[in-house]
Amino acid sequence: MQYYRHVPEDAEGKINMNPEDFIFYSFIIFGIIAAIFVYAALSLFIRIKKSWWRRGFLLFACWLTTIMVIFSGDLINLSVSIIFFLAALWCACEGTLLKRITLGLLFSSAISAFNGFYDNCIGFLAHCGGMDTLYSNLYLIGRLFFAVILYLSIRVRKPRQDFELSSPLWRLMLLLTLSPLGIMISLILLRSPYMRIGETILSDSALFLLVILSFAVLLRALTVLEKQQRLEQENMLALQNQRYYKTMEQQQFETRKLRHDLSNHLQILLALPEDQKDAYIKEMLARPAFGQILTWCGDTTINIILTVKEELMRQNNILFLAKVDIKDELPFDRSDLCAIFANALDNAVEACVALTEGEREIHLDAAAQKGVLAVNIRNSCQSVSVTKDFPKTTKKDAKNHGLGLRSIQETVNKYDGNMEIKQKKNSFNLFLYLPIPVTP
Repeated sequence: MQYYRHVPEDAEGKINMNPEDFIFYSFIIFGIIAAIFVYAALSLFIRIKKSWWRRGFLLFACWLTTIMVIFSGDLINLSVSIIFFLAALWCACEGTLLKRITLGLLFSSAISAFNGFYDNCIGFLAHCGGMDTLYSNLYLIGRLFFAVILYLSIRVRKPRQDFELSSPLWRLMLLLTLSPLGIMISLILLRSPYMRIGETILSDSALFLLVILSFAVLLRALTVLEKQQRLEQENMLALQNQRYYKTMEQQQFETRKLRHDLSNHLQILLALPEDQKDAYIKEMLARPAFGQILTWCGDTTINIILTVKEELMRQNNILFLAKVDIKDELPFDRSDLCAIFANALDNAVEACVALTEGEREIHLDAAAQKGVLAVNIRNSCQSVSVTKDFPKTTKKDAKNHGLGLRSIQETVNKYDGNMEIKQKKNSFNLFLYLPIPVTP
């Protein structure tokens, strides 16, 4: 036997919806809309996996947490909603475990705190004011309002989805989250369901609002920390590019100096005994000023970078094979070209140095065609685990390692390009492309 929900109709065929039906459908419709806003707010902090069932699972968790009724003394609803939300976040989102746990607790606890405030304090005040019917009819509107405010407040200063803090910072944020969470648990789980809420309505309201405000401040602190981290990375990148520029300028200075002193060197050669001339000539040729800037392509900055890096590879016995099809000067900032080519080749050299000689290879393919600059760098390497975006470091200095790849990613994002990383057993491949700016 099958059962169907019956919706009564009048004589004219119009649907007459009783209060129970209205509450039922409002839970479905307004709950889904509120869940979408919570889902969107969460996606501003963390990248969600592309699998449709994972996204559906997370959206369902947002819906369940949003509509969950939280009454004082209820030992089940609060625990189930938070645990289920954490499980969905762990399954559907990327990032470190600490990041997922911290964000999961922040979001689920903030929503649960508002639900507890709305169901206990606002509900009690509505009952005292004889507005039970209005409160019931607008029950889900309050939850939707909170979800919209949550999304808009984060959307104003959204962080990067792939941002990561250091493990100590994530642990600190997690500990700070536990404090308001403990207050909320004491307000809900440790209260008797038969306790007269009217006796503690003022203190409960103040504590609930304090908890909600605390979670809002913690979410804001995450955006501030992410911005600070991004500024530090940009400053480190600027210093790195500045060092490259100084190296290039020093080479040019040495060249000018050598040309100026060339007559003096020739006079010394004429005066030296025959058995000392060869040694003096070899000493002069070993100077950086005699290093020739090779012509790899039509862009001067890339030529200088590749010449410097080719010399570095030669010193480390690394086989370097390059094919560069760039006919003219590229209209990118020199610092951006440095960020891409110098950082990528530095990382490749670093990976090759860890191998034995004979296994060290770096292949570079770059082309500027049809308004797009495409760069592909493949190098041999040891087996290293790779996350979604960046390889997992094996260095002790885990905080600063990977800055090169993140700098490349920042530059690619600046020009609305794309970057992909692939790794096989003993090979690491970096591919990126970005539109070439149109110069007036």
